[in-house]
Amino acid sequence: MISLTETDIRQRASAQVWARGLQYFMQGHVIRALWRGHVYTAWVQGSEPEPYRVTVTFSPKGTIVSAHCTCPYDWGGDCKHIVAALLYLLHHQEEIERRPPLQALLDGLTREQLVQILLELARYYPEEVAEVVEEAAQAASPPPSPEGEQEDVTAADLTRLQSRIKRELRAAAQNFYAAYHEGWDFEEEVSEVLRPALDWVEELLDEDRPREALTVLEAATQAWKDGCNELGYALRDAMEGFVADESNMERLGELWATALLMADLSPEERRAWAKKLKAWSKTMPGGEALEIAVAAAEQGWDYPPLVAAMQGHITGQGAWEGEVPYFADNLTRIRLEILERQGRVQEYLNLAQAEGQYHLYVRKLVQLGQHEQAFQEAFELLTDPGEILDVAKTFWEHGQATFALALGEHGLQMKPSWPDDDVYLAQWLRDRAEEAGRLNLARKAAWKALKLSVTPENYRRLARLYGDAWSQHREKALDIVEQEGDAIAVDILLREGEYRRAMRVVERKHWWDSTALLRVINAVKEKEPEWAFAQCRRQAEEIIDAGRSSEYDVAVEWLRLGRDILAAAGRKAQWDTYLAHLLEKHWRKYKLRPMLEELALPEDGSDPTG
Repeated sequence: MISLTETDIRQRASAQVWARGLQYFMQGHVIRALWRGHVYTAWVQGSEPEPYRVTVTFSPKGTIVSAHCTCPYDWGGDCKHIVAALLYLLHHQEEIERRPPLQALLDGLTREQLVQILLELARYYPEEVAEVVEEAAQAASPPPSPEGEQEDVTAADLTRLQSRIKRELRAAAQNFYAAYHEGWDFEEEVSEVLRPALDWVEELLDEDRPREALTVLEAATQAWKDGCNELGYALRDAMEGFVADESNMERLGELWATALLMADLSPEERRAWAKKLKAWSKTMPGGEALEIAVAAAEQGWDYPPLVAAMQGHITGQGAWEGEVPYFADNLTRIRLEILERQGRVQEYLNLAQAEGQYHLYVRKLVQLGQHEQAFQEAFELLTDPGEILDVAKTFWEHGQATFALALGEHGLQMKPSWPDDDVYLAQWLRDRAEEAGRLNLARKAAWKALKLSVTPENYRRLARLYGDAWSQHREKALDIVEQEGDAIAVDILLREGEYRRAMRVVERKHWWDSTALLRVINAVKEKEPEWAFAQCRRQAEEIIDAGRSSEYDVAVEWLRLGRDILAAAGRKAQWDTYLAHLLEKHWRKYKLRPMLEELALPEDGSDPTG
């Protein structure tokens, strides 16, 4: 599922390039498009005989990682071909050809076939292919250990890991450098190079091997620090603030803290780790993420305020003395996960209460079977829809449907700390209440879900819950959809045949989403040609009257659409009169006038589109 809006596309390009890209999209220059895994490819007909190829890579979350075009444009931001291709992706997803990802294509090939493909690639890209093959050969896993045995982390493993981190860091830094100095939006995380190491550490911790996890973390962190130092001061300084906010750096610090708290370390070992981590935190990009690990090493499990809190001595300071650090909640969560793993139930409950982690405290009570107490505590302590949802789900999973639904209903009026948590609660409650046969509650939650998030699914689910009685409630739901007034709302209204409502929405927000306006125009142009023409005229005149000459092409495309609508409605005279007015009003605009003259209708009044 892609996460892309017209505003996102517009912000990736200059105003002039956006206008040209929109024109290309409207004129049908995107001649082919396909999906392969997370990669979207489109062919866009430009000024050359061969179409340009646009390649856009998406993250698993649906955001753009990179976008490239084979055209020579090199002035920062996306080119017009990328803009047109992304608009096509946004509005014609159902028409895009879908191909299997590369992995699926390779899975069925024999060794001989794969070798032949590699050799063929090496003919065209000898150095690149050789380097990738060399790295893959070095990283090849040794034969698997006998079942039940765990493989040791060897020095060779760590050397390969560090080599890979440094190499990939250089490549990522080069991309960052280009984006930083040429004004592009850099959407990748430079610290993504640490992900394989962090995944490895998580596997080791899951297997209860914290000391080996510390060894891998030390090697990865040292490679990151050394690799950053090798990049030079200018680039390292530019990266500093950017890297500090990256999720992989936060994950690095938290895994350090987890490994340190899971390992049975002596006081001397803890002091040594704290000293090393402090030095790293001050000398490498993103180093502040290690402050949570420094605290874990210094405090361990015998930090006096922590010991008191776990014993049930709850104060306003929780498990801290002095100023509470910014990472306190995350460190508490890590401690609670370890206590839970070790079966230290009472200490878990005490620490969760002391640190205000009430939803974790209540959830644990549910898991322990203390349902009445958990329900009462949840009503008194929980104030966030996201936390309410977490606990309600736990009640449901433990067969306590009555408590789950009552708690979910209680949370419907609460304001969320995180975006959409209230939406998720309403949707969950709607579905579970329907499953439990609580129709009135399901409808109540469905109304809440639609008000919070106007989507086709929320609209359909609400309609389904009313069944034959939907006609009595449909107008109220349509009022909510129309009030939302975004592109998704427009699509719902068009599917419902509510053309007047859709027309009102785009009249209010014609400047916000021109492709939504196009969809409404195309839907109503036969029955409402006058209105459709007026919208085309307004779009064009806003550009022309403002003298935005770089966007005259876009204005003319709007006028061409309006002309064709009038021609199809048999209103040639109206178009001729309007065009004459435009030519008279703008005769001094030497760039625009010949473009307008080309819009004249044939004398016989025939449809110029054929």
